Amino acid sequence: MLLLTSFLVDILLYEEDDEIIFYKNFISKYSTMTVSSMVSQLAFLPDTYIDMTKETLDNDIENLIKSIPQAAERRRQAYPYYTLAAGIDSEEIIQNEEKRSFITEAFYKKTEKYNLTSREMILRELNSSTFLNYFFIIEDTLKNIYFQNTNSNEHIGSSKLISKILEGILKYKDIKNIFEAELNIRSKFFINFASLNRMWKLLNFIRNRLVHFNGYYDDEAISLFIQYYENILKMYDNNDSMLISISYFIDIIEKYKEQIEKTNYLIIDDTLENIIRNISIFIMESLYISEKNANKTLERNSLP
Repeated sequence: MLLLTSFLVDILLYEEDDEIIFYKNFISKYSTMTVSSMVSQLAFLPDTYIDMTKETLDNDIENLIKSIPQAAERRRQAYPYYTLAAGIDSEEIIQNEEKRSFITEAFYKKTEKYNLTSREMILRELNSSTFLNYFFIIEDTLKNIYFQNTNSNEHIGSSKLISKILEGILKYKDIKNIFEAELNIRSKFFINFASLNRMWKLLNFIRNRLVHFNGYYDDEAISLFIQYYENILKMYDNNDSMLISISYFIDIIEKYKEQIEKTNYLIIDDTLENIIRNISIFIMESLYISEKNANKTLERNSLP
């Protein structure tokens, strides 16, 4: 079992009178989004329901999707009558004169392209949305901490969130060593700050391909994916204590590598969503504990 890719949704509690505000704010956003995404995703898993088979759920979802155009047609046909009842002349609806198609047609083209059922396609879209939302929450939180402490207004891209933003926070608060140790204990994967930074570069690259290229990987992008992946592995060369963990990691990433080499597309799934969610909480809990411990040390040293 690799902690990094496991389904973990528990969080470190904080004291209500705690003065470390950033962690409270992060947990508020993190928990709301996590619960919302879980509820929406669970609706598409047959195990959620009593005596529900995957085939039955697939059929129910197919019937629901197929009913969308019919419902839209009925609303459009009823539109002139509603406006007349309100004493308004609706005139002609220009859309009725155009060559148009229903969203379901484009949706089905995408399911065929990725060779997924409608239910699987919806789940993957939900995974992708949640994946991106975790990125936004961790970026927004760390950038707020950084700019509040440095009074800087420089533009810093997401690729430097760890190497520039997080490291800047740790240096400002003088807690980098504490943070690294805490991160290692909590993640059971990151052996130092550099290993976290290399992982972030891979995830940020995946995010950028998703946002700007709809998950498409040309030959150059495939080469970059492999490069980022191999850079992570280099951190663990000759590290026997991490042999099992890195083997699990290789098994997982190799599947994505094979996917993009075969299809030129990477589909965000539960595992990738778990990785970014867990990294977010590993970082924030480690940062919170590190600052808390540093504050306690300062208090002790200031005692007469």
